[in-house]
Amino acid sequence: MLKIFIMEQQLSELHKQLEKYIDENIFSENLKKKLSYQFGQLSSFMETKLISIYDKNVGEEYLKFRNIPGNSRSNKDNFRYDERYISLLNGMLKGKWIIKRKTQSFQASFPDNSLGVYMKDFLISYMNERRLSSITKRYYYSSLQSFCEKAVEDKIYKPEDITPECILEFMSSQSYKDHPATVLRSLLSDLYSKKVINFRTANILANYKTRSGHKLPSYYTIEEVVCIEKSVDRKYAMGKRDYAMILLATRLGLRSSDIRLLQFSNINWETNLIVIEQFKTKKMIELPLLNDVGEAIIDYIKHSRPKSISKYIFLRANAPFLELGGTALNAIFKKYFIKSNVEFARKRHGPHSMRHSLATNLLKNGTSLPIISEALGHSNIASTMPYVHLDSQELLKCSLDVPMVCNNFYKQKGKGLL
Repeated sequence: MLKIFIMEQQLSELHKQLEKYIDENIFSENLKKKLSYQFGQLSSFMETKLISIYDKNVGEEYLKFRNIPGNSRSNKDNFRYDERYISLLNGMLKGKWIIKRKTQSFQASFPDNSLGVYMKDFLISYMNERRLSSITKRYYYSSLQSFCEKAVEDKIYKPEDITPECILEFMSSQSYKDHPATVLRSLLSDLYSKKVINFRTANILANYKTRSGHKLPSYYTIEEVVCIEKSVDRKYAMGKRDYAMILLATRLGLRSSDIRLLQFSNINWETNLIVIEQFKTKKMIELPLLNDVGEAIIDYIKHSRPKSISKYIFLRANAPFLELGGTALNAIFKKYFIKSNVEFARKRHGPHSMRHSLATNLLKNGTSLPIISEALGHSNIASTMPYVHLDSQELLKCSLDVPMVCNNFYKQKGKGLL
């Protein structure tokens, strides 16, 4: 059945809907109090302006009034509850809860021509397919936007007019070439598949070298990992949650996204298995639910998890009690690295470093690469190969003895060292 929402409403009725949603889904009296104060402020504003019905335009007018110096106790450096309240009211008009206000992600815009339109559409599709992080999205956006500027200077306004010379000149002007080269290679491949450009143009960056080599993953010993685990204070609700998430990283090697988005349906308590579709690779993976991991999750669910109907196991500690954000685990791990006094200067110290450490420690204990690759959910064994470089003791077994030479070799005149 099609739902029709009225885009204007009595403010009191709209606020009641908002409070009802909070009661049923968030259970936060503190949030209700803060929004009730904003309700009073908005009500007074509407009475002064002789406005009886709320709509989106009223909300915009109210925020302009609040931005006038002296009309609001908030400042730009603090969380603006008036802005949050208006966004929630506008969401209620549409029948949905607004998690957060959306802001413009990027400052510059693509040119208003055929090339700019194509670039923007390609980038949106490319980012969504690969589920890129917000930082990587910014790098790619900036790279393509800069390329568009270069193209306009060269009087290139359509994708079919892109030339190899334009691409190479642009790349030579970039101080950091990895991101521009990566996104441009994909873009040119897309244009070639659509028969917009020729083979030479599409492959101009095929052999373009960026970095000379890959950095080795950060590695921590078993003793250091245990130290990090023990630094968590499980007397408190947040500690119980953090401990369970940390164990999923240290004992099972799950990625940050798979820990944050772990659902109740992913755990089979009868067979003691965790079955998930990995967020990054979309590959299904089945892992044993170890006793200490399972007990930590149960401890959190029974004694610390906020009251919520969310399908996700791990929730924010403060209302609204939603799933954790993309950078939450990095901040959590950094906190416990500091508390544990484990040395992490010049090393990565997030959940992914625990994944690397697990793989390396398994390798040191004699576990074969195919088994490690399967446990980590890698698409192929090539993704697991970097961990071999960290096991120096095993690499020494591959070294060859230096052959002996006769004493006369060093006494040769004109051919040897003398």
